[in-house]
Amino acid sequence: MTAGLPGTGIGGMFYLMSALATPLREAYLRVRGRRSRGWGVVATQTAIAGAILAGVWATGWLLGLALSASRSVIPALATVHPGNLLPAVALLFSVGTLAAVLLGVEVLRLWIRRRPGRETSIKRYQRRRAVAAGERRRRIVLLLLGAVVTAHARPAAAQGGNLTTGHLGRADSAFTAGDTRAAAQEYAAVLAADPWNSHATYRLAQLHRHDPRLALRLFRRYVDLEPSDPWGYMALAEMLARAGRYGAALRCYDDALRLAPDERDAVVGRARTLARARRAGAAIAVYEGWLAAHPTDAEVRRELAAARVAAAPAIMPLVGGSRDSDGNATLRLGGVAELEASGPTRLGVRATREQIRDGGTAIGLDELTLRAAARPRGTLQIDLEGGATRVDAVGSAGAPLIPTGQLRARWRDPMGGPAIDLRARRNVIDASPLLVTNRVVRTEIGAIVELPVAKGLKLRGIGRTAALSSSLDVNHRTTFAGVAAVAVTPILEVSGQIHEIRYSRPSSAGYFAPRLVQIAQAGSYIELETARSIVLAFDLGAGVQRVAQQRAAVGPWRRALRLYSLIAVPLAPGRELRFELDADDSGVATESAKTAVATDSATTAQWRYVSMQVSLRVALP
Repeated sequence: MTAGLPGTGIGGMFYLMSALATPLREAYLRVRGRRSRGWGVVATQTAIAGAILAGVWATGWLLGLALSASRSVIPALATVHPGNLLPAVALLFSVGTLAAVLLGVEVLRLWIRRRPGRETSIKRYQRRRAVAAGERRRRIVLLLLGAVVTAHARPAAAQGGNLTTGHLGRADSAFTAGDTRAAAQEYAAVLAADPWNSHATYRLAQLHRHDPRLALRLFRRYVDLEPSDPWGYMALAEMLARAGRYGAALRCYDDALRLAPDERDAVVGRARTLARARRAGAAIAVYEGWLAAHPTDAEVRRELAAARVAAAPAIMPLVGGSRDSDGNATLRLGGVAELEASGPTRLGVRATREQIRDGGTAIGLDELTLRAAARPRGTLQIDLEGGATRVDAVGSAGAPLIPTGQLRARWRDPMGGPAIDLRARRNVIDASPLLVTNRVVRTEIGAIVELPVAKGLKLRGIGRTAALSSSLDVNHRTTFAGVAAVAVTPILEVSGQIHEIRYSRPSSAGYFAPRLVQIAQAGSYIELETARSIVLAFDLGAGVQRVAQQRAAVGPWRRALRLYSLIAVPLAPGRELRFELDADDSGVATESAKTAVATDSATTAQWRYVSMQVSLRVALP
């Protein structure tokens, strides 16, 4: 800079030239119909720049007069040029210095091309200064010695720039220190003053990953601001994949790969998204292509092995049974075989043999079912089973063959919005020899609708209707329930539930069919995964219920308890042990909105039962 002359340093001259260019910038935006900040800011900055230039000129002029007046005192100055050139020399010297710096930057930009750095995981964006900083500015072209920025340069504001810089510095410090709340507030302040700040946009998106809607909007904004940055597309793709929007995520990964064809995170992220979308064949092909060029990548090799295990055919032997308060006991043996799957649909077959006993009677039944599980989109999952159940012959009667099956379709808004669960099923009620002998078959349809009403609070409505047919009669059962659930933590949900169950008539087929059952329960659902990938899920309910027999008044309140638990333990790659426990002490075997467990096999108002099942899934090589 030029000592003694205010505003003539490189930074000061850059500001002056930028401010004097704002009228051209504003006129350009108005002609193109783009968003602008208005003529008020332009007039203010132009006036400030003019005042600074006038001050610089006046300072040089006064210094020139002082030097001219001192010729008689200081002989060495006798050779000074008779004209007052100091103002012009000061300005030209500063402009020349700025021109040299900017020209050198542009030459180096053409000479050195920075390549995107490699990382081991797409989740480590905070270590990438090229992405996190987002401080790329639009290119400035120097036109003539006294001209400045082009029409694409942003308007410069001294006070606003200082304010933005202060917020940005505090935000980065808080982000580095792990103070996410303070960092989010400071980055939001930066964007309020400068909506085009890509650095603050990206950081704020990172801090709001728990809010998919806001994070997606910010990542999209970052991509608009920095369309040549492949890491922006990868961050957006990862967020879309987390929301279940796999098609859009794959398109973003394709955009990233067009900008950085050999970037590991883009290739591996695309493979992971394909695997999450259950497109195992495509995911395996991407993994294999990467390993062909990078055979030492151990992490990708492990993920490829996991993808092959998930797509491989598998067998799952199982054993289970139940016992109730009336002395009925069941024993079930069987297994499931799954075929190899390369797309979003998995096919299999299930076969079981079940023996039902009471104090002195035993009867058996065999079930064979074809199964299909499909996820055509990330937000929609469909499970379909169809087959038949054969009941052992009793006396002179033959062994009947009863068609059975079920259909379940689940859709959930990827942004945490509403969800719908539709179910239809037909099965033989097998809790006691009397029920099986009387051929009691349940045909049911139902739905669960979930609506978020506030942060962490969801309301669920449950409705079902079932026809219970037997060799003796036909009955109808309707169920209505309302649930208010609060997500206390990501793994714990607490709820209040009210159920009402009605039967149209009494039955002599062997099941309890009161006129009305009312249940009020407090429930909790816990699901967590340990560091060893062990999954634990528990659905608990405790409350009271009252029953009204057919053509009778409602009875007193009594306890109503239920429990369902699932434990899944991975033993080795492709091998998983599962244990399920289901217990009920409500007299009607209520069905949980989370686990869809029900028996419809109560025999009295004081009926209780417990059932267990153990299975082992083994993927075949």
